[in-house]
Amino acid sequence: MAFDPSLVAEIKSRADIVDIISSYINVIKKGRNYFAVCPFHDDHNPSLSISKDKNMFKCFVCGTSGDVFSFVSRYENITYSEAIKRVAEMIGYDDPRLHQNEFKVKVDESKATLYKCITDLATFYQYGLSTEEGQVAHQYLSERGLTDEQIAKFSLGYAFKDGSLSIDYLKRKEYSYKNIEDIGISLVKTSGMKDSNAGRVIFPIKDNNGQFVGFSARKLDNANKDDPKYVNTAETKIFSKGNILYNYDLAKNTMKHDGYLYVVEGFMDVFALDSIGVHSVVGLMGTAMTKTNVQTLKRANVEIRLCLDNDKAGQIAMMNIISMFDEAKINYRLVSDPNEICKDSDEILHKEGPERLNAYINTLVNPFNFALAYYTKTAPLATQADRYKVINHFTPLLVSIQNGLELNDYIYKLARVTGFEVNTIKDHVALAKKEKQKAESKQENFVYSEFTNTSKEQKTKMSRDMKYLKNAEKQLLGQMLINKEAVEFYESNVKYFSDELYRNIANFILDYAKSHQGIDAADLVTTISLSDMENKQELIDEIVAITMKDNPVETKSVLADYANEIKLRRDKIYQKDLLKQAFEGKSDEEKARLLDDYIKRTNK
Repeated sequence: MAFDPSLVAEIKSRADIVDIISSYINVIKKGRNYFAVCPFHDDHNPSLSISKDKNMFKCFVCGTSGDVFSFVSRYENITYSEAIKRVAEMIGYDDPRLHQNEFKVKVDESKATLYKCITDLATFYQYGLSTEEGQVAHQYLSERGLTDEQIAKFSLGYAFKDGSLSIDYLKRKEYSYKNIEDIGISLVKTSGMKDSNAGRVIFPIKDNNGQFVGFSARKLDNANKDDPKYVNTAETKIFSKGNILYNYDLAKNTMKHDGYLYVVEGFMDVFALDSIGVHSVVGLMGTAMTKTNVQTLKRANVEIRLCLDNDKAGQIAMMNIISMFDEAKINYRLVSDPNEICKDSDEILHKEGPERLNAYINTLVNPFNFALAYYTKTAPLATQADRYKVINHFTPLLVSIQNGLELNDYIYKLARVTGFEVNTIKDHVALAKKEKQKAESKQENFVYSEFTNTSKEQKTKMSRDMKYLKNAEKQLLGQMLINKEAVEFYESNVKYFSDELYRNIANFILDYAKSHQGIDAADLVTTISLSDMENKQELIDEIVAITMKDNPVETKSVLADYANEIKLRRDKIYQKDLLKQAFEGKSDEEKARLLDDYIKRTNK
């Protein structure tokens, strides 16, 4: 949702960043700034710095940074625009522009009607559970261990056996037959349209924002054995099963505090963990993990704890998910207890009790140990080809391990599972390391190759010039973030930075300066956050890092010194024989891009 910039600025001016962050985590004052244990990584010493004056925060360990809206967005795992609204609510500020055309911005009008229709139906199902007819459904849920509080928390319900009652209710609410059909619950019979969920207990499905989008309905008797146990809402305009993680809308409110998020298979597993006080849990609803699910879990920015069923199918699914998580660089562990005989979390709770379930879900292993257990217990290696496949699968991991003791431990475990000799695996890993180093050495471009052939003295001079150039550019950029005169000076005298990141920030500042009287770095961060730039977080992190340092506004003579240093170092680098040919005939912008690439490669 795009808000009026003046509205965003007004909210930010009224919101005290320290007060807002303090409402989420404990904040301590030290001197002019405030510090806190960073909630975005495994932090044990306060490394999150908060500047009330600059209206920014930055963690000097994991690098997370931004303005007050950035913090709320990351902590609650909501969009930046949603965070603006949330901050407004927190400070008691309201404005009609915060609510204007909410549905029209997010979805088209037809979807807005469907969202309203399905929400009304969910309410009707909840009413059905409270009726005399609905007591059979209530009894079923009670027998499965759900309390009345959980029934209300998860909005569970019951669909009357007379399938026309739901339809009539929605018709009285002035929804069309087309609307009812489009939310995916209608059956057309000779007697008219009926509710496909009739006579079943209802598990409503919500999207990540808590909006009802579908239902899973379970039958309560076996009178007709041909009827499926579950009837699930089909794909509709508002529901795509592969995009949903059940209970994410509630789990996102606790996972940051807990530092983890469990992923289980179904509703009952979610309810089981909730029963023992583990609320940061989501369910796959029996579907395979999708790329959309993986991205949602990555954005959660907490440890993911994968806990699928303990049967063969569940273990195979976990093995498949490992590669998806590794590719997405997700921080995760897996629940693995070879002594557990029950199939899933729900069964453990009801057969062995809460203490055993708690012990089970806290038996966590890393992917390597899980995979070894999998190949030992679930899928023993039957052929030499299988054994080779496992060795090759783990080779990249073994190559990356620097600690000798840890590497030896992994190799000995792998030898026991595969049957290969320890020394054979060690030789294989050593060869793989050499091949990796050889491949990396071939990645230099022609300029870098030339550079490697120069003398040690020439290399030292070149590196020094590059270092001084980048430092001078950074100093001038720092002035541009606090002083509009520095922006004008840059535009007239320097024109471009050789460092690509600094150049991109400078270009953004130039655009910002055209429509603002002064330069406000915090407002600049907000502007970038609301843009659709692909690398905006990189820009924001650098702006905050520079601005959090207390740089005084310098005089024009100092700005001129920076410009002279930039020109001097550029000229020295450009005149090197090996670069003359590369730069010949190139524009200043092209030279900047070439030089930036050159500096990155030579400083590897």
